[in-house]
Amino acid sequence: MERQESLAGKRLLFVITKSNWGGAQAYVCTLAKHSQSLGMEVAVALGGTGRPGSDTGILAARLTEAGIRVHVVPALARDISPLHEWRALQALTAFIRSERPDILHLNSSKAGVLGAIAGRRARIGRIVFTVHGWPHREPCGAVMRAVRWLGSWLTVVLSHAVIAVSDCDRCTAPVIFSRKKIAVVRNGMGDFPTLEKEAARHFLAPDIPALAKLTSWVLIPAELTRNKGIDIAIRAFAGVSTNVDHAALVMVGEGEEHEHLTRLIESYGLGGRAFLLGFVPDVRRYLKAADIFLLPSRKEGLPLAVLEAGRAGLPAIATRTGGIPEIIEHQKTGLLINPGDVDALADAMTTLLTNPVDATKLGMALEQKVREEFSEKMMLDRTLLLYVK
Repeated sequence: MERQESLAGKRLLFVITKSNWGGAQAYVCTLAKHSQSLGMEVAVALGGTGRPGSDTGILAARLTEAGIRVHVVPALARDISPLHEWRALQALTAFIRSERPDILHLNSSKAGVLGAIAGRRARIGRIVFTVHGWPHREPCGAVMRAVRWLGSWLTVVLSHAVIAVSDCDRCTAPVIFSRKKIAVVRNGMGDFPTLEKEAARHFLAPDIPALAKLTSWVLIPAELTRNKGIDIAIRAFAGVSTNVDHAALVMVGEGEEHEHLTRLIESYGLGGRAFLLGFVPDVRRYLKAADIFLLPSRKEGLPLAVLEAGRAGLPAIATRTGGIPEIIEHQKTGLLINPGDVDALADAMTTLLTNPVDATKLGMALEQKVREEFSEKMMLDRTLLLYVK
């Protein structure tokens, strides 16, 4: 506590690549609000929701509502472009020099490497980087994987401390003589209000009669990107739907894969069984609309979505990637499958949909584990300790 109190009055600047809403953005928002409550002077530099120059997203709005200063870096975007990277680096360097933060906390791979270079150029005394899943673990070609590995390695070298949100991220870190910089601070989750099933379903889909007729919902609350593996879920559900006629696949989120997923639903004839509901603010309030939570990701860090599902008491199916197996123990606190395994995912969904008593037990076990081992307070306290040299 004494070390935390010493942070009062310190200037803290967060940098994150995208300002749409996802796990990394929720992490930054939680830390920013908590740090401000301790008397720190907090600001957040961020990009838009996609391409360079795109509008800012819900993260910017929520930070502004909380009275936290937001600085937009238009050139900061996820996709790689030498010209935009140079512009983003110059803009970040100029802003960091003007802010002169005592602590620079970087989040996401692009903001990590550019922010670390900018922070060193500006001679910032404490640079902390949180990795939410290493980018070289994403499916890609050998050349791109090497580029991503080198970028992550440079971020580690230039940072003073690196937070891995899972043991998996610590073990797969691109380090050479720098492993001592890495501390595992798992994501945590506090209590949050939820609507009961019928009210939550009515809110999510008030005007979709076909969905209202289906009694069992498999819910995927996630950004529609390739990393989330939602295409795998649709392919798997095509097999489930023929055997379990009361089930629906419900996807809540938006992203670059929307059109592709829409075509995939049509190609499998799932128009009346699989539903893309679009982005829903604070979707965790409506988790109890689901009978089963599903996260079929190809790549993850330690996803807050799984912790939210646990807090809501939902039986969960997820993939063995990143830190997910540190939350879900197969057949004890949920079901795990390998990324991309369509048949195994179909079997897992069928198992839980046709065995509701067993599914309920898994949900209760996951809730207990999340409450006991993934405390939001613990995450906040351990992170703040890394702000102090």
